Amino acid sequence: MTIFTSRDPAGRAALELGLLTAGIVSTLADAHAAGKQAAEERREKRAAYKYATELAEARGRADDLGRVAMRAVRHVAALEAEVRRLRTALEQRQAFIDRQRGAA
Repeated sequence: MTIFTSRDPAGRAALELGLLTAGIVSTLADAHAAGKQAAEERREKRAAYKYATELAEARGRADDLGRVAMRAVRHVAALEAEVRRLRTALEQRQAFIDRQRGAA
């Protein structure tokens, strides 16, 4: 039955318009929900990519810092060896000076 064959064409038209509006609203709600879901998925992908990028950069910096630390430890070890050598030489020199003073 259409509005043209109905005894109450205005009521029938209002009913059809209501059904049509409900269908449109339902379609728009579904589209809105799908859009929100797609936006959330994109946001999650961006966050995962950002995390992976920052993690890779942090690992690179950690490797660099590890190499710097190893060089620093080697340098400190070399300096400690130099200090031991200089102390030994200084002790020998002082012992020689003390012997010279005692002989005079």
